[in-house]
Amino acid sequence: MNKIKEVAGNNTSDLVEMNRSAIVRILQQSDVCSRADIAKMTGLTQASITKIVAVLIDMGIVNEVGFVKGSGNRRSIGLRLNAEKYLVLGVKFSRHVFSIGVFDISGKVYTQQETEFSLEEFASDVVSNMKRQIHELLEKYKNVVAIGFAVPGPYLRKEGRIAMVTRMPAWKNINFIDEFKYEFDKPVFIEQDANAGALAEWWFGNHGRPLNSLAYFLAGEGVGSGIVDHDRLLLGNLGIASEIGHISINVNGAKCECGNRGCLELYCSTTAMLKKAQEVLPELFEEVIENRWEACNKVFNAARLGNKKAIKLVEEIAEYLGYGCVTLINAYDPEIIVIGDSISQGGELLLPTINRIVKERILPDICEKVQIKMSELKVDPTLCGAAAIATDKVLRKPSEYLV
Repeated sequence: MNKIKEVAGNNTSDLVEMNRSAIVRILQQSDVCSRADIAKMTGLTQASITKIVAVLIDMGIVNEVGFVKGSGNRRSIGLRLNAEKYLVLGVKFSRHVFSIGVFDISGKVYTQQETEFSLEEFASDVVSNMKRQIHELLEKYKNVVAIGFAVPGPYLRKEGRIAMVTRMPAWKNINFIDEFKYEFDKPVFIEQDANAGALAEWWFGNHGRPLNSLAYFLAGEGVGSGIVDHDRLLLGNLGIASEIGHISINVNGAKCECGNRGCLELYCSTTAMLKKAQEVLPELFEEVIENRWEACNKVFNAARLGNKKAIKLVEEIAEYLGYGCVTLINAYDPEIIVIGDSISQGGELLLPTINRIVKERILPDICEKVQIKMSELKVDPTLCGAAAIATDKVLRKPSEYLV
């Protein structure tokens, strides 16, 4: 007997919550907005908007903030989201460091702290330290409504574990759901780091126009991508969709820890860049460098100062980033590709080569409709993305989380 596929329906209460969420999310990105403007953006009637906004004001989620100029120079009462009233805690875990930050739901950061650890440390000890720091921040910031975690991919989101972390096999045995989901009296949401970066750019990136699709290209200690399409993350069956770092760009290349050969991650991650830099630019590493962000920046600065070996290395990294962008365009058709994490510090050094590769390998009619840029987020995009994970969840259900 064939199994009947379950299809989710919508109750009246679901539709009410969807409409509340739509208004809250507009205000999250618009700062101040009138009821008339919201009606235009949502397609809801003025009467419906008035009714929903009244409830949101009663809940304390929205405030009236005086008059704003509307269409035809008519004055309208402005509405503003009480973003500072609702904080989220973002946690970023990576191969050498974990970071924790407190943000409000507009993306404003209040505090952030970073803890480095060695690959030799027991994973359980690092987890205990993370828990302790999170509890301390929750004690200090009482109005945190949710916690978001960004972890390296490929992350099996249904199982709660990382399928592989390069050079950190012990972390494969850590179940993030078991460790963190019920540790705190706040809801916890866990997502792959590249997906987190995509949400950060979607919610906090200020890209200047409404977007239908965005690809975030994470180029740091690992390489990955996150795709937001029509306001939703593209996840796939296991939650590992768009795992671009393990797409082979050289079928006969070196073997990756994932089992594939010639993975993109082997050519344009910080590990790959710094390994090559230590071979061709040993003079840059004579002094102890505090972290990998600083080490990457040393290479980029050497290129900016005209060091020919550094320029050649940066161009090589940019070519591989270009190949990754070509794959993203052909596979996901994004309006914009945002490159983030430590490699994005190269900025203006990287973009000309990336754009050249894309122009050479993508049809002109497609190429001219895709914008490629570096992340302009002031906070580490993955940490900001961890906060965006929580923000995305609470804004979709404001009546559940923002009361």
